[in-house]
Amino acid sequence: MDFSVQDLEYLLLILTRVSCFIYTAPFFGDTNNPKRVKVGLSLLIALLVYAYKTPHEALVYSTILGYAILVIREACCGLIIGFMANMCLQMITFAGALIDMDIGLSMVSLFNPLTKSQVGFSGTMYQYALMLVLLATNMHHYVLKAFLASYELIPIGHVNLDSEKLYYVAVRYLCDAFRIGFQIFLPVFCAMLFLNVILGIMVKTSPQMNMFAVGIQLKMIVGFGTMFIAAGLLPNIAEFIYGEMKEMITAAVNALM
Repeated sequence: MDFSVQDLEYLLLILTRVSCFIYTAPFFGDTNNPKRVKVGLSLLIALLVYAYKTPHEALVYSTILGYAILVIREACCGLIIGFMANMCLQMITFAGALIDMDIGLSMVSLFNPLTKSQVGFSGTMYQYALMLVLLATNMHHYVLKAFLASYELIPIGHVNLDSEKLYYVAVRYLCDAFRIGFQIFLPVFCAMLFLNVILGIMVKTSPQMNMFAVGIQLKMIVGFGTMFIAAGLLPNIAEFIYGEMKEMITAAVNALM
């Protein structure tokens, strides 16, 4: 079988979308993964997609600038799909920040090697626990399958960057992030609200007690106790994030069609 220049151009466009997706997707794009592994995985997936997945259509362009525009569109397609899948995991970090602020750990920060940024204690703990659950349920397989399905819905050279649809996807993500983050934070919020009511009553009945000194320890004890009791809800939270990731990937693909 002959491999012409047109076939090489088609393969490079596939590699562009795949490599940009691998760079931003959860699990695959983590910074602790070696760069050689990412490059090798991108090349392997691109070769498989070229050989088995996509029907080879003639590319419509006339100049080098036209081919460069095709490359930019394919790069944006891969970046947006992987980014939307990855941002769903950041909802856990947002919920952890709310928990830290409520139990008195807002000043505590840890270095997250996955994102190379300072994050809160609760957010880091929830993020690692949730990632283990998602890996155990083969979530990374679904993310890769959803990306490969994008070649059937969005063929090579037919990426349409609709700003209005992308704006709708971004607004929808922000709304869902606040809603899901607060739902994860809700058990700790209820416990802290009940504790603050008790401390307020104690201040009125025993004004000689230093409630500021006592309240900090009580908040941490009750907060960690509530998180320990709510640990059994992690599979449900993972399923919730799982469904949200599906919806965001689907919305991103529809916005690029």
